[in-house]
Order: sequence, then structure tokens, then C-alpha cells
Amino acid sequence: RQNKQKGDDYELQIGKYYQQLGYKVYFKGIKEGLKDQGIDLIAYKGKEALLIQCKNWQNSQVKQEHLRLFLGDCTAYLEQNHNIFAKKKVKRVFVTSCKNIDYGVQKFVEENNVEYTIIPYNHR
Repeated sequence: RQNKQKGDDYELQIGKYYQQLGYKVYFKGIKEGLKDQGIDLIAYKGKEALLIQCKNWQNSQVKQEHLRLFLGDCTAYLEQNHNIFAKKKVKRVFVTSCKNIDYGVQKFVEENNVEYTIIPYNHR
């Protein structure tokens, strides 16, 4: 329960961050819970759409398989919602509070066109 709260808080924080950058944000993870299909936020601005996964992990390292799962989730989601995203420029964004990035993750991100963003968690 506490972890869910921490996750939701982080999703809200990241959503607000993108809103400040001028995006309209749909809080998919918070609204849909476990049915979010691995995508926590969808942010729209003009022709751009961001599919965002948020991981509020201070202590656990992000691994390549987390990114691989996220990419698979994005691919499935885009196929199911083709009509919504057909004319959009879609970016896949993985946001985490974990400060260390391992070499495998770095390589994977470069090779698979994922935006990897580290944003520290603001405790309220």
C-alpha cells in the first residue's frame, strides 16, 4: 500500500513536470491501476505524444529487462490504439528516481530510441 502511494506520488510529480512543459497529461496509471498496461502517463503536445513509465526506485537499479518490458508494453499499446497515435510522433520515455544507470541500460536506451530521464523524487 505504501509503495503504491509512493508510486502514485511520483506519477503525479512527473505528470506535473510535463504539464509545466506545456503537455496535456493523462494519468493512466493512477486512473486505471493495474490495467494501465505498463504505461503510467500519456502526454500530448501538438503532434507529439509521450508514453511514459515512472519508476520511483531510490534503492533498486533499473535493469535492461525493465526497459524491454516497457518497450513491449508500448508496442502492444500502440497497436491496440493505432487510430489515436497514427498521426502523432510518439516518444517512449522511461522516468526513474534511481540515480545510477548501468552500462546495459545505457546501451539499450541508445539502441532502442528510448528517452531515459532521471528525476529525483520530491518527498512531500
